Amino acid sequence: MGVRGNLAGRELSRRGPLGRVAGAAAAVLITAFGAEGADVAVIVNSGSTNTPGFRIAIEQSGDAEYTAVPRRAIRPSNGQPTQTHLQLADTLVKRLYADLDAAKPFSSLPMQRCAKSASFGTTLTIALGFQETPDLSCGGGDSEKLKALLRDANEIVKVFNSR
Repeated sequence: MGVRGNLAGRELSRRGPLGRVAGAAAAVLITAFGAEGADVAVIVNSGSTNTPGFRIAIEQSGDAEYTAVPRRAIRPSNGQPTQTHLQLADTLVKRLYADLDAAKPFSSLPMQRCAKSASFGTTLTIALGFQETPDLSCGGGDSEKLKALLRDANEIVKVFNSR
């Protein structure tokens, strides 16, 4: 099953404005897509009042979908969100999933803290099933696992931004 369709609306963030829907969205995903849906890695940039965010859903097959999320200050439109579909390089996808497996359980990862503007601050996380990494936009600190996940996320974002 592809990442298209309902995965585009998957909101997985325990913190910030997306937090209210995290549990419900994950439950809907599992119900709709079964165990396969739980194995989809989702990179989420929360966006901010002044900056649009995005979600990138990545299947283990390398099928990936980028969905733009409007700025928080703008009311949601009734139109469909902007989506881009790509096939990611096998080496990048395998490294991402290996790094995610090595980082489990995500709750054991250190929380990095950093100062953020109320208007411009965003978060960057990776969700897999019911687990979500700490905010990667604050850097990896001394954690090699966080550094690896940040590298993977940045490389995948770069692939979509170069299109």
